[in-house]
Amino acid sequence: MPTMIKKDDKTMDPPNEKPHKKIERDDIPESSNHIPPPEASVLRGGKMNSKTRAVKAVTSIIVDADEKPQKLSNKVDGAEKQEIGHWSSSIGKFEYLFYKFLLVMLYICFGLFRYGQYQYNKMKLRIFSIIYNHAYTPQLIRQDVVSLKKIPKRLAAILEIKPVGDVGGGVTGLLNDASEIVCWTVSAGIKHLVLYDYDGLLQRNVPELRKEIHSNLAKYFGPSHVPNYAVKIPHSNKTFYNLDGIESEADSGDVVNGNEEGSRIAVEVSLLSNRDGRETIVDLTKTMAELCSINELSVSDITMDLVDSELKQLVGPEPDLLLYFGPSLDLQGFPPWHIRLTEFYWERDNNEVIYSVFIRGLRQYAGCKVNVGK
Repeated sequence: MPTMIKKDDKTMDPPNEKPHKKIERDDIPESSNHIPPPEASVLRGGKMNSKTRAVKAVTSIIVDADEKPQKLSNKVDGAEKQEIGHWSSSIGKFEYLFYKFLLVMLYICFGLFRYGQYQYNKMKLRIFSIIYNHAYTPQLIRQDVVSLKKIPKRLAAILEIKPVGDVGGGVTGLLNDASEIVCWTVSAGIKHLVLYDYDGLLQRNVPELRKEIHSNLAKYFGPSHVPNYAVKIPHSNKTFYNLDGIESEADSGDVVNGNEEGSRIAVEVSLLSNRDGRETIVDLTKTMAELCSINELSVSDITMDLVDSELKQLVGPEPDLLLYFGPSLDLQGFPPWHIRLTEFYWERDNNEVIYSVFIRGLRQYAGCKVNVGK
């Protein structure tokens, strides 16, 4: 029998782990570590991305069209300078302007095509939002789900904080988006939900998140029929319970452990961040290496099953469906070990957490077939 690695092993503790602190809800800048895909960064919104900026980019290309490549030779040295000089001498000014004009026209044509595609996708999303309108009613959500052949047992969603100036931006908007997904999940009858944000803002704002979840659940189910839920932080091995909104030790921020409370919850919400991805795999590898060096674990005991069981204990089981509410799929460091058989769904050019993406993701999962190799 392989030796199981203890979860409370000091080597498995996150480095420089800090206690949870309340963060000013609207004073959080965007992540400076994560670099989104080019398409996602352009469509993210904010002051830096606007139609005026796009027009300025096109006009700057046209204005600079009469500049010869020799001007660039002052910024480079050696072989690059000789190459540019050879290029400028081999073509005439008319030929250079022709190719520059052709490039600008291709850029404008592609821009117009992409703009039309963007407006079409936005219009499609508006139509879907009208068709799939839950009206804050769990019964309507259940009607949308009951016709599906299957629903995921574990659902995951990637959330990201928006600029403070945008609608639904800041930490307040992030918490509201997370609570909305929790309400949809409870109404759909899904028992396990994984919420992932790159910077771990949800993990550091658990009290505010629980209040937001309780408030939205009361809006959907009524103040006297709020379903029970649990908020779990896997890498800290902490679970916070809220039972019918009763003031208890769990509601004060203390950790409650018990099978009785856990068996009565309607949904278990696991909070993950970038720390639970590759860093956890690296820490587990280091721990196994150290245990082998002190002869507490043999090399023959390190198997795929052992690694899989340890990662499930540290992060959680693999989700069946992963939803991303962004314009292009960006996993943002989501735990790679836990998406081997996961179905992905996102809507192109969408940048909002909306119900139509949620229900269409469930519909796609109901019609997909998962082939597991040997």
